[in-house]
Amino acid sequence: MRNISHGRSVHLLDVENLVGAPRPATAEVVTMMDHYRRRVPAGFMDQYVAAVNHGALVPVGLALAGIQILVRSGRDGADEALCEVIRLDHLDTRFERVVIGSGDGVFTDLAEWLRRSGVQVVVVSRPGALSRRLRRTAGQVIPLEPAA
Repeated sequence: MRNISHGRSVHLLDVENLVGAPRPATAEVVTMMDHYRRRVPAGFMDQYVAAVNHGALVPVGLALAGIQILVRSGRDGADEALCEVIRLDHLDTRFERVVIGSGDGVFTDLAEWLRRSGVQVVVVSRPGALSRRLRRTAGQVIPLEPAA
C-alpha cells in the first residue's frame, strides 16, 4: 500500500496571529504571506488552510486567493477552526509534516499528538507571540519576523 503522506505538508495559518492584528488589511496579509513563503520551505504538493474571524474574511480572501479559508467568529474562532481541521481531517495519516502558523498555546496538545503519531510538526510564529509550551512541543520553530 502506498503511503499518501510521504512528502506532503499542510500549512495551517492563523492569519490574525501571524499578522498580529484581529482585522488585518489586505496589504498586511500579502506582506505576511510573502515573508512566510520566503521563510518556510514548501513542496508542490503542499496544501494551505487559513482561518480568520468573519470581520477579516474579505481582506484575507483578497490576499490569499486560491487558499482554503475557514471562518469562525469569536475571540478564538480561528484557533478553534484550525484545531478542528487537525482533529477531524486525519492530518496524522495524510501528511508527513504539519506546519502550524500560529504561536497560540491552544495548539500545544494537538502538536504533541501529531508528533506522537510520527508527523513532523513545525511552528511558524512571530517571536513575541510564541507560547513557551508550543515552542517546547514543536519539532522545529521558524520565526516570522517583520521584513527589514
